[in-house]
Amino acid sequence: MRLLLILLTGLILLFGGKPAKNTGVYLEKGSQLIAYQITGEKGKVSFTHLDAGSYRISLLFPQQEGKYMDSKPKHRTMSKASYNAKKKTYYYQGNEGFFAIKFGGMSKIKSENFKAVFKEEKDENDTYKIIVQFGAHGNNASIDIAVEALTASQYKKATDKASDISTLSIPNIR
Repeated sequence: MRLLLILLTGLILLFGGKPAKNTGVYLEKGSQLIAYQITGEKGKVSFTHLDAGSYRISLLFPQQEGKYMDSKPKHRTMSKASYNAKKKTYYYQGNEGFFAIKFGGMSKIKSENFKAVFKEEKDENDTYKIIVQFGAHGNNASIDIAVEALTASQYKKATDKASDISTLSIPNIR
């Protein structure tokens, strides 16, 4: 039993990331900030009881260290942001490290009203990554977000099967 537990833990560490606690998650409706949460020990936040309307989510990632920053030449990729629609997972690579953002618990949000984007907005201190825009088609809509830190090899493997959206969101690139 103990050996099985050790094997399962090893597989999770090998194929999954670690929860990215202290990620700032901002929910805006129109141009107004309506909610802000920081991910906890499990790297998760939830937004519930949302009114019908258009929303966007932006993140402020925590700085990663160690193996979550190291990138060897064989693990390098040009993709800065990718989205796997089948797994509802957004992937981001930046100065902060490598991340996977998983969406779940979506209620009253249709897939055609859910669009992964890549845009950065800066203020005097921080750079916020806008990662998704969506429309809630009824009151009491909800969305759950789980943020994980990845290694460079986990990021490359995951993004090989995902759509690169970083160039789609940059103006004047064809």
